Amino acid sequence: MPARKSKPTLILLHGLGGSSADWADAGVPLAKHFVIEAPDLPGSFRNPKPAGGGDPEALARWVIGTLPKGRVFLAGHSLGGRVAGEIAALAPESVAAVALLSPLGATSYGFTDTLKWKAMSRRAVLESVAESSLRNAAAYGFEGSGDGKRAFVSRAVEAQTGPSKRDVALGTERAVDGVLAARPLSERLAGTAMPLLVATGERDPLVPPKDAKAILRARPDAAFLELRGRGHYALLEEPEAFAEVLRAFFARA
Repeated sequence: MPARKSKPTLILLHGLGGSSADWADAGVPLAKHFVIEAPDLPGSFRNPKPAGGGDPEALARWVIGTLPKGRVFLAGHSLGGRVAGEIAALAPESVAAVALLSPLGATSYGFTDTLKWKAMSRRAVLESVAESSLRNAAAYGFEGSGDGKRAFVSRAVEAQTGPSKRDVALGTERAVDGVLAARPLSERLAGTAMPLLVATGERDPLVPPKDAKAILRARPDAAFLELRGRGHYALLEEPEAFAEVLRAFFARA
């Protein structure tokens, strides 16, 4: 009897203010096809101590240090998408294919956007703001309501008000500052060759389609998907549908 072919490894990276729990629902159907690893990035609720400066390169090198031998499939959402792109640039020999969902830092941030990102991510603000304001901030970018949104907002508020809130606030501030200062993915991915998918919501206020498409300047061969009627959190609002998008892309890759 021929030996059964082992499943490939898929690394799933969560976004800013999130945790590995963000991938829980999408991970169920994906686990039929892949060995799933969903680490909690340093500076997040479940791993509150920041890594290095908390910038995309420091986070990427932390993830690279945890990768199994061989080449892996890689998918990241929001901050996790920015980190996934950095991993593709730093360690292309380790990545078989990469999918970026609403990746932060796809292109350079203008002056106004930089001020907005900094204003909402300062430790002093996060540590002192009312819980109602935290809930509103965590809900920003969702389209409609649902279990995924409610669970994410609840986890985000718990992270910012729990015993590790100072470390989480520091991690958030460092991650935002790191993304703002880093070279955008529209430059970092130049010269990479692995199959690449870039996806974002049609109504994403944080990574609108025009920003995500900037990555195509570096990788005109990349697949681009605009998710109709979705915002920044398609992963949480339609986890099974997005899981199928990933499965199909990695199958082709």
